[in-house]
Amino acid sequence: MARLFCDKPYNLDEAAARRGVPRRKRGDSRTTAYELTIRVPEEFRRYFGGKKKLTRTVFALNKRVDLKGKVKDFEDEKSAELDLALEADGKDPATLAPRAFAEMPFGEYCRRYVERRTGVVAKGTTVNERRYLAYARATLGEIPLKDLTADDVERCLLAVPRLSEEWAAEHRRRLEENRARKWREGNHRRQKPFGPLRVAGPQMQNKVLKFVREVLNDALDREHVTKNVAKKRFLSKGFRKGKPLIDPLMEDEAGRFLREASLLPTGALKVAVLVLFATGMRPEEMLALRVGSFSPADAERGRDAELRIVAALRDGEIEGFTKSDSSMRTVPVDSYTASVIEEWIEAKRADLAEMGLVMNSATPLLGTAGRPWPYESFRNEWGRFIERAGFKGMRPYALRHTFATINLARGENVKTISVLLGHADASYTLDLYVGYIPSTTRGLADRYVGGLAPELAESPKAA
Repeated sequence: MARLFCDKPYNLDEAAARRGVPRRKRGDSRTTAYELTIRVPEEFRRYFGGKKKLTRTVFALNKRVDLKGKVKDFEDEKSAELDLALEADGKDPATLAPRAFAEMPFGEYCRRYVERRTGVVAKGTTVNERRYLAYARATLGEIPLKDLTADDVERCLLAVPRLSEEWAAEHRRRLEENRARKWREGNHRRQKPFGPLRVAGPQMQNKVLKFVREVLNDALDREHVTKNVAKKRFLSKGFRKGKPLIDPLMEDEAGRFLREASLLPTGALKVAVLVLFATGMRPEEMLALRVGSFSPADAERGRDAELRIVAALRDGEIEGFTKSDSSMRTVPVDSYTASVIEEWIEAKRADLAEMGLVMNSATPLLGTAGRPWPYESFRNEWGRFIERAGFKGMRPYALRHTFATINLARGENVKTISVLLGHADASYTLDLYVGYIPSTTRGLADRYVGGLAPELAESPKAA
């Protein structure tokens, strides 16, 4: 059977909320509206009247069962239509579709994968995937999907630093030529000297590896290949760890960093730094916090101060959804950070009142006059702070890794930390930070038996 596959379902209700328009009418108000899209391969478009894509709007109560069933029904229906059309055309649907994709150059398959996700994933994700796509096409672009091997994948990864340096040098050459042209045309304005070339290293190699794995997983799910050759077991030892960069602070460094942050004057930067440090949330989640996201401690009810994470900052706007469903969560806040947030909210309330504005629960916690704090502005302030504090080059994301590694090293439950970080699965948290979890094997056997029969543990000899 020739198979057609849907893109990731597009949430129409979220899109309507972002545009400020009402939801579509529906029979059951509890359902969510999704748009399903099947992008028709070029060789099959004539069987669907030349259409490049097929769409359908569905209403689902949940993603796990209801929406998944509607996606399968849509795929089965259109795949059956394609089978009938192929049979009427004298072609074998059982072999035609898989072969057409299996023989496609890997670079073209990657390009289709990225284009299929455009508009469904965040714009920043698409920009990054196009960057990884450039490395994949430069090294693996002409290899048929079915002929790709683990050696080819490793060759692509080894080429990343070289290609990065070549592309950076070419870009520098064009900039220098442009400066020289402007000088000849009479523009003698003083220019800053160029900095050193930035060349990609292990971090980009890991990101490219992860991208290739995701593309091949997609091909495997669609039955275009029989195995994912970028999986760990097919790669040599040097490329088995396709993990993101982990750059946490050690405990002594973390203590010094926290003391430096406490010396900052009360303001947006201090709140931002303390929130990242104390909760481990992502920077885009921190910048999307609203005043109503913060709940102060309630001693009478025995409740700690908390921050609710239900949005993320993307392209300068607060979007009412996070990286994934599991990223929507509530995280506890320590008493010191909570006191700084309360002080900042009161100062912000007074500043807005002077401008004739009223603070409400939807007011961004950071930023000015009802607008969120742009990420670029935050990074500029962050850069100046860490340079003064003696942590030059440190990423804001390092505080997320610091939160995870120190808590795990102190014996906190992996599942608890996974939930607080917003990971979809505790196994991902474990794989990412397993090197920071202390070993508890020493004395385990005696603790186990001695806890059940203390009299046996007291005597080294059997009775």
